[in-house]
Amino acid sequence: MFNTARTSLLLVGLCLIMVNVQASEKSICGTDDRASSFDPKIARALGSLTARGGCTITMIGKRCAISAGHCDSTFDFVQFNVPESSDRGIINHSSSEDTYRVDKDTIVSVDRGAGNDWAVMQILPHADTGKLAGEENGFYEVAFDGLDVGDSVSVTGYGYDANDPERNFTQQNHEDVVVSLNGAVLKHTIDTMGGNSGSSVIRTSDRKIVAVHTHGGCAYGGNSSTYIKERIRLKSAIRSCLTNDQ
Repeated sequence: MFNTARTSLLLVGLCLIMVNVQASEKSICGTDDRASSFDPKIARALGSLTARGGCTITMIGKRCAISAGHCDSTFDFVQFNVPESSDRGIINHSSSEDTYRVDKDTIVSVDRGAGNDWAVMQILPHADTGKLAGEENGFYEVAFDGLDVGDSVSVTGYGYDANDPERNFTQQNHEDVVVSLNGAVLKHTIDTMGGNSGSSVIRTSDRKIVAVHTHGGCAYGGNSSTYIKERIRLKSAIRSCLTNDQ
Protein backbone atom coordinates (compact mmCIF):
# COMPACT_ATOMS: atom_id res chain seq x y z
CA MET A 1 0.00 0.00 0.00
CA PHE A 2 1.05 3.61 -0.58
CA ASN A 3 1.92 5.93 2.25
CA THR A 4 -0.45 8.71 1.17
CA ALA A 5 1.19 11.46 3.26
CA ARG A 6 4.63 10.61 1.92
CA THR A 7 3.32 10.27 -1.62
CA SER A 8 1.61 13.68 -1.43
CA LEU A 9 4.80 15.30 -0.19
CA LEU A 10 6.85 13.69 -2.95
CA LEU A 11 4.39 14.89 -5.57
CA VAL A 12 4.48 18.42 -4.16
CA GLY A 13 8.26 18.32 -4.13
CA LEU A 14 8.41 17.16 -7.73
CA CYS A 15 6.00 19.88 -8.77
CA LEU A 16 8.04 22.50 -6.94
CA ILE A 17 11.19 21.40 -8.71
CA MET A 18 9.44 21.51 -12.07
CA VAL A 19 8.29 25.10 -11.59
CA ASN A 20 11.59 26.20 -10.08
CA VAL A 21 14.36 24.97 -12.33
CA GLN A 22 17.00 26.49 -10.07
CA ALA A 23 16.41 23.62 -7.62
CA SER A 24 18.70 21.23 -9.46
CA GLU A 25 21.54 23.78 -9.47
CA LYS A 26 21.91 24.08 -5.69
CA SER A 27 23.46 21.66 -3.26
CA ILE A 28 23.85 20.73 0.38
CA CYS A 29 27.50 20.47 1.46
CA GLY A 30 27.25 17.40 3.71
CA THR A 31 24.28 17.53 6.08
CA ASP A 32 21.66 20.24 5.76
CA ASP A 33 22.65 22.80 8.41
CA ARG A 34 20.24 25.55 7.38
CA ALA A 35 18.23 27.08 10.22
CA SER A 36 15.08 29.19 10.14
CA SER A 37 15.81 32.91 10.17
CA PHE A 38 13.85 36.16 10.25
CA ASP A 39 15.85 38.87 8.50
CA PRO A 40 13.41 41.56 7.31
CA LYS A 41 15.94 42.93 4.78
CA ILE A 42 15.78 39.75 2.69
CA ALA A 43 12.67 38.90 0.66
CA ARG A 44 11.20 36.18 -1.54
CA ALA A 45 10.74 37.01 -5.23
CA LEU A 46 7.84 35.41 -7.09
CA GLY A 47 6.76 35.51 -10.73
CA SER A 48 3.12 35.41 -9.70
CA LEU A 49 0.99 34.89 -6.62
CA THR A 50 0.21 31.37 -7.85
CA ALA A 51 3.88 30.37 -8.11
CA ARG A 52 5.04 27.47 -5.93
CA GLY A 53 8.56 28.81 -5.46
CA GLY A 54 10.84 31.62 -6.52
CA CYS A 55 14.18 33.25 -5.77
CA THR A 56 15.71 35.50 -3.13
CA ILE A 57 16.21 39.26 -3.20
CA THR A 58 18.02 41.58 -0.76
CA MET A 59 17.41 45.28 -0.14
CA ILE A 60 20.52 47.45 -0.53
CA GLY A 61 18.74 50.81 -0.28
CA LYS A 62 15.35 52.38 0.29
CA ARG A 63 14.27 51.17 -3.17
CA CYS A 64 17.29 49.26 -4.51
CA ALA A 65 17.61 45.48 -4.39
CA ILE A 66 20.04 42.84 -5.63
CA SER A 67 19.51 39.27 -6.87
CA ALA A 68 20.60 36.81 -9.60
CA GLY A 69 20.15 37.40 -13.32
CA HIS A 70 18.76 33.93 -13.99
CA CYS A 71 15.92 34.76 -11.56
CA ASP A 72 14.50 37.30 -14.02
CA SER A 73 11.20 35.40 -14.36
CA THR A 74 10.53 35.88 -10.63
CA PHE A 75 10.91 39.66 -10.60
CA ASP A 76 7.25 40.54 -10.20
CA PHE A 77 6.21 40.24 -6.55
CA VAL A 78 8.54 40.73 -3.58
CA GLN A 79 7.42 39.35 -0.21
CA PHE A 80 8.91 40.24 3.18
CA ASN A 81 8.24 38.55 6.54
CA VAL A 82 7.27 35.31 4.83
CA PRO A 83 5.21 32.88 6.96
CA GLU A 84 5.77 29.12 7.28
CA SER A 85 4.61 26.90 4.45
CA SER A 86 1.86 24.33 4.92
CA ASP A 87 2.54 20.86 6.31
CA ARG A 88 2.57 19.69 2.68
CA GLY A 89 5.26 22.19 1.71
CA ILE A 90 2.96 24.57 -0.17
CA ILE A 91 4.00 28.18 0.31
CA ASN A 92 1.88 30.67 2.22
CA HIS A 93 1.98 34.31 1.21
CA SER A 94 3.00 37.35 3.19
CA SER A 95 0.38 39.88 4.19
CA SER A 96 -0.61 42.49 1.64
CA GLU A 97 1.34 45.07 3.68
CA ASP A 98 4.52 43.01 3.19
CA THR A 99 4.04 42.44 -0.56
CA TYR A 100 5.61 44.84 -3.07
CA ARG A 101 6.11 44.97 -6.85
CA VAL A 102 9.36 45.24 -8.82
CA ASP A 103 9.82 48.27 -11.07
CA LYS A 104 10.60 46.29 -14.22
CA ASP A 105 11.86 49.36 -16.07
CA THR A 106 14.78 49.57 -13.64
CA ILE A 107 16.06 45.98 -13.92
CA VAL A 108 19.68 45.62 -15.02
CA SER A 109 20.79 42.00 -15.20
CA VAL A 110 23.25 39.50 -16.65
CA ASP A 111 22.83 35.72 -16.84
CA ARG A 112 26.08 34.23 -18.12
CA GLY A 113 26.83 31.49 -15.63
CA ALA A 114 28.78 31.29 -12.41
CA GLY A 115 30.71 34.48 -11.74
CA ASN A 116 28.62 36.61 -14.07
CA ASP A 117 25.02 36.18 -12.93
CA TRP A 118 23.43 39.16 -11.20
CA ALA A 119 20.54 41.61 -11.16
CA VAL A 120 19.97 45.07 -9.70
CA MET A 121 16.57 46.74 -9.58
CA GLN A 122 14.25 49.08 -7.72
CA ILE A 123 11.21 48.04 -5.76
CA LEU A 124 8.12 50.19 -6.29
CA PRO A 125 6.54 52.03 -3.35
CA HIS A 126 3.82 49.92 -1.76
CA ALA A 127 0.64 50.09 -3.85
CA ASP A 128 -1.58 50.88 -0.86
CA THR A 129 0.61 52.58 1.73
CA GLY A 130 3.18 54.30 -0.51
CA LYS A 131 5.91 53.14 1.85
CA LEU A 132 9.36 52.12 0.58
CA ALA A 133 10.52 48.55 1.21
CA GLY A 134 13.98 49.55 2.41
CA GLU A 135 12.63 52.14 4.80
CA GLU A 136 10.16 49.67 6.28
CA ASN A 137 12.43 46.62 6.45
CA GLY A 138 15.97 48.01 6.40
CA PHE A 139 18.78 47.27 3.95
CA TYR A 140 22.36 46.02 3.75
CA GLU A 141 25.43 47.93 2.63
CA VAL A 142 27.38 46.53 -0.32
CA ALA A 143 31.15 46.05 -0.01
CA PHE A 144 33.26 46.75 -3.08
CA ASP A 145 36.49 45.65 -1.40
CA GLY A 146 37.81 42.11 -1.20
CA LEU A 147 37.96 39.22 1.24
CA ASP A 148 40.13 36.15 1.66
CA VAL A 149 39.79 32.39 1.45
CA GLY A 150 38.76 31.18 4.89
CA ASP A 151 36.73 34.28 5.71
CA SER A 152 33.35 33.60 7.31
CA VAL A 153 30.28 34.38 5.20
CA SER A 154 26.56 33.73 5.48
CA VAL A 155 23.70 33.16 3.05
CA THR A 156 20.05 33.78 3.89
CA GLY A 157 17.38 32.78 1.40
CA TYR A 158 14.18 31.02 0.48
CA GLY A 159 15.36 27.56 -0.57
CA TYR A 160 13.60 24.31 -1.32
CA ASP A 161 13.42 21.98 1.69
CA ALA A 162 12.23 18.39 1.26
CA ASN A 163 13.07 17.43 4.84
CA ASP A 164 10.91 20.02 6.60
CA PRO A 165 7.80 20.98 4.57
CA GLU A 166 6.95 23.97 6.76
CA ARG A 167 10.37 25.47 5.95
CA ASN A 168 9.99 24.86 2.23
CA PHE A 169 10.76 28.10 0.35
CA THR A 170 10.76 30.03 3.64
CA GLN A 171 13.71 31.98 4.99
CA GLN A 172 16.69 29.97 6.23
CA ASN A 173 20.30 30.86 7.01
CA HIS A 174 23.64 29.10 7.15
CA GLU A 175 27.18 30.37 7.79
CA ASP A 176 30.45 28.85 6.62
CA VAL A 177 33.63 29.94 4.85
CA VAL A 178 34.94 31.08 1.49
CA VAL A 179 36.80 28.11 -0.03
CA SER A 180 38.11 29.72 -3.22
CA LEU A 181 38.30 32.97 -5.20
CA ASN A 182 38.84 32.64 -8.93
CA GLY A 183 38.27 35.92 -10.72
CA ALA A 184 34.60 36.76 -10.26
CA VAL A 185 33.70 33.27 -9.00
CA LEU A 186 33.49 33.04 -5.22
CA LYS A 187 32.95 29.52 -3.87
CA HIS A 188 31.67 28.68 -0.40
CA THR A 189 30.43 25.63 1.51
CA ILE A 190 27.15 27.10 2.72
CA ASP A 191 24.12 24.82 2.31
CA THR A 192 21.71 26.08 -0.36
CA MET A 193 18.90 24.74 -2.53
CA GLY A 194 16.67 25.99 -5.34
CA GLY A 195 15.11 29.27 -4.28
CA ASN A 196 18.39 30.45 -2.73
CA SER A 197 19.35 31.89 -6.11
CA GLY A 198 19.89 35.61 -5.70
CA SER A 199 20.74 35.36 -2.01
CA SER A 200 23.40 37.80 -0.90
CA VAL A 201 26.65 36.40 0.40
CA ILE A 202 27.28 38.49 3.51
CA ARG A 203 30.67 38.88 5.18
CA THR A 204 30.02 38.09 8.83
CA SER A 205 32.74 40.39 10.19
CA ASP A 206 30.94 43.58 9.10
CA ARG A 207 27.59 42.34 7.74
CA LYS A 208 28.23 43.73 4.25
CA ILE A 209 27.27 42.06 0.95
CA VAL A 210 30.28 40.74 -0.99
CA ALA A 211 28.67 38.44 -3.59
CA VAL A 212 25.43 37.08 -5.06
CA HIS A 213 24.79 33.34 -4.68
CA THR A 214 23.80 31.68 -7.98
CA HIS A 215 24.95 28.07 -8.51
CA GLY A 216 25.46 24.81 -6.65
CA GLY A 217 28.45 22.49 -6.78
CA CYS A 218 29.44 21.09 -3.41
CA ALA A 219 30.81 18.04 -5.21
CA TYR A 220 33.08 20.32 -7.27
CA GLY A 221 34.68 22.51 -4.65
CA GLY A 222 31.74 24.50 -3.37
CA ASN A 223 28.62 26.45 -4.28
CA SER A 224 29.27 29.45 -6.52
CA SER A 225 28.52 33.15 -6.31
CA THR A 226 29.25 36.27 -8.35
CA TYR A 227 31.99 38.19 -6.53
CA ILE A 228 31.01 41.87 -6.63
CA LYS A 229 34.58 43.21 -6.38
CA GLU A 230 35.49 41.61 -9.71
CA ARG A 231 32.45 42.71 -11.76
CA ILE A 232 32.81 46.28 -13.03
CA ARG A 233 29.37 46.43 -14.64
CA LEU A 234 27.70 45.05 -11.50
CA LYS A 235 29.42 47.65 -9.33
CA SER A 236 28.34 50.37 -11.75
CA ALA A 237 24.71 49.16 -11.69
CA ILE A 238 24.70 49.14 -7.89
CA ARG A 239 26.17 52.65 -7.66
CA SER A 240 23.72 53.97 -10.25
CA CYS A 241 20.75 52.45 -8.45
CA LEU A 242 21.86 53.83 -5.11
CA THR A 243 22.39 57.29 -6.60
CA ASN A 244 18.81 57.26 -7.92
CA ASP A 245 17.69 55.85 -4.57
CA GLN A 246 18.50 59.18 -2.94
